[in-house]
Amino acid sequence: MRKYILRRLLLLPPTLFFLGTILFFMVQAIPGDVASTLLAGEENAVDPKTMQKFREELGLTDPMIVQYGRWLAQTATGDLGYSYYFSKPVWDQIKPKIETTLTLAIFGIIIAVVLSLPAGVFSALYRGSLFDQIVRTISAAGMAIPAFWLGIIILLILSRIIGWMPPVIHSSIFDNPVDAFYRYLFPSLILGFRSAAVISRMVRSMMLEVLSEDYVRTAWAKGLQPRAVIVGHALRNALLPVVTMFGMLVATLIDGAVVLETVFNLPGIGLLMVDSVIARDASMVLGLVLAIGIFMMIWILLIDLSYKVLDPRVEYD
Repeated sequence: MRKYILRRLLLLPPTLFFLGTILFFMVQAIPGDVASTLLAGEENAVDPKTMQKFREELGLTDPMIVQYGRWLAQTATGDLGYSYYFSKPVWDQIKPKIETTLTLAIFGIIIAVVLSLPAGVFSALYRGSLFDQIVRTISAAGMAIPAFWLGIIILLILSRIIGWMPPVIHSSIFDNPVDAFYRYLFPSLILGFRSAAVISRMVRSMMLEVLSEDYVRTAWAKGLQPRAVIVGHALRNALLPVVTMFGMLVATLIDGAVVLETVFNLPGIGLLMVDSVIARDASMVLGLVLAIGIFMMIWILLIDLSYKVLDPRVEYD
């Protein structure tokens, strides 16, 4: 297993290199730059000579290959660069935002697991029943409804009927747990509901397949307790592909966080990404994508390693 982990970790630098290179040239292709945003937002609102001089000071007039080499050498040392829009190093701007996005994602994951596993298992056990039909209908709706639309509708209902609006001042979950709970409650529910819709259908499908296997029928014939058969034999074997898909769903959670942080005014990675793109802050956008890329690669590695826990027969070459 150590060799497997080492090989996976060695793949991290080249993967990030290709990811960063592709993204760098994509960002450079976007019209405008951070200089126009800082000075006036519109190039024709500022004297062209002043704009040109400011671009030269920021190094934005250098040939693209020179800018790429400078960025590559800087990133290779672990320095994500400096954000001229936020007037601070990129990592210093990203670091305090991580807590918000992680909190939202963790709450969303907990809600997704709590909703999806029982729903998928009982839907498979009582296939064709009214409960099964309800679960399948709700899960289909959950996959079809966009997160931003659901977030806006819930926000409108809360503000018009209940009179509740997201707090203007953000409180850390460690400083003020009560305020943080109410602030994260609805975006976490939306995030968890959409993920639960996908996971519950996958759990149902895999449980139906496993329940028809010979070893499960043998367990029933031996007179084992229903809990032992369903949890110990059926569910454990059904979870392997579910865990794989769950690992991929984390990327969807991050994608949903970008939308929901904007809708509910949560100062996390998602909102920072939106602000950086609008400001054409290339350094911040590149730093954010690389940070997310590192997280996703480590997360997928952990998911792969969890297979051994679920199925001891799994071997790592």
